[in-house]
Amino acid sequence: MKNIEIIESKNIIDYNYAINFMENKISQVKDNSCKEIIWFLEHPSIYTSGRGNPIKKDKINKIPIYNTNRGGKLTWHGPGQRIIYFIINLKRRGLDIRRFVNNIEQFIISSLSNLDIKAYKKKKIVGIWTLDKDKNDAKIGSLGLRVSNGIIYHGLSINVSCDLSNFNNIDPCGIKNSRVTSIKSLKNINSKNIVDEILKKNLNIIFS
Repeated sequence: MKNIEIIESKNIIDYNYAINFMENKISQVKDNSCKEIIWFLEHPSIYTSGRGNPIKKDKINKIPIYNTNRGGKLTWHGPGQRIIYFIINLKRRGLDIRRFVNNIEQFIISSLSNLDIKAYKKKKIVGIWTLDKDKNDAKIGSLGLRVSNGIIYHGLSINVSCDLSNFNNIDPCGIKNSRVTSIKSLKNINSKNIVDEILKKNLNIIFS
């Protein structure tokens, strides 16, 4: 993909560091003084909540909570979960927000299909779902984005091999009694390297 830098962080990335990095890059991407960015990373175990759903507590079960400026509600991030952040100039790419979100959802669905996981969207609920081992709807991928000066940033998460019990303390993305699952739970695939190779191969879907 032309003029896009792909960053792959091998270490766990502090959440505040990631937010500051993205926000510092927005003006540079807008004035074309740096390439747009797609960033593969993981966070330490944290809860984050979107701008329309601020949480007054500092922690849940000793896990810190960050109120952030992305869209969406309360969710968990942590080791074993693939985070992909974007810093993309929508106008330059000929995309609007709705189309970009739809493309990201299709990107996740197609990538999971390559792992023999049938995933799908649900009406009026942003995110990606599949059937867990008990044949119940379960969320496997989430989105949370923000647009500033025509630049879209933040991104998506996919549960690869993470500890799903961390979702038990919350209503994931504000959905009561919502189930969650992971690639490992469904296909016993524990390697993010395998997943990442598929994700990188399918990135062009996002810009179609």
